[in-house]
Amino acid sequence: MHETLFSVYTQTSKVYLQIHLLFRLEGYPLRYVLRVTADNCAGCRSCEMACAFNHYHECNPARARIHILKDDEGLIMPVVCKQCLHPQCAKVCPTGAISRQLENGAVEINESLCIGCGACIEVCPFGSMFVDAKTSKPVKCDLCQGSPKCVEVCPKGAISYIRLDTLPKLRMQEASKKREKHE
Repeated sequence: MHETLFSVYTQTSKVYLQIHLLFRLEGYPLRYVLRVTADNCAGCRSCEMACAFNHYHECNPARARIHILKDDEGLIMPVVCKQCLHPQCAKVCPTGAISRQLENGAVEINESLCIGCGACIEVCPFGSMFVDAKTSKPVKCDLCQGSPKCVEVCPKGAISYIRLDTLPKLRMQEASKKREKHE
């Protein structure tokens, strides 16, 4: 069992290392992402309020760049941009309004260039881009310039800000804890 887990961990680590190296070769800083652990989410929407307040100085979850989705069966899932290595949203943007910022590695929308066509929303494979309730233009997580407010306010620790290359190790630790619980 441990050999199998180690094999999976090693293979996953190699993939993330390749992504990390490619990213560094492209001249960007280390990739940081928001990691969501849906099982920990209470659905309180504190993250949405903090996000909206940080960006627009209003407590309006409809303007947040992270959204808590709830289904009829009680499943709760925070949805936020994955900061893709090769973001499809940027590729389809007709005005070049979406690009990666060198300062923090986040994929961001230049609001002055955005025409609000919505092509980026349609192509996002994760459904992580949203329409702003007031401007009717697309919005997405910009990692709050490296200090995500949603992470700071989440009472259950469902959202964390991590270096992408540490994800395989975190997953292995979590798998080990789950296995210990069931033994």
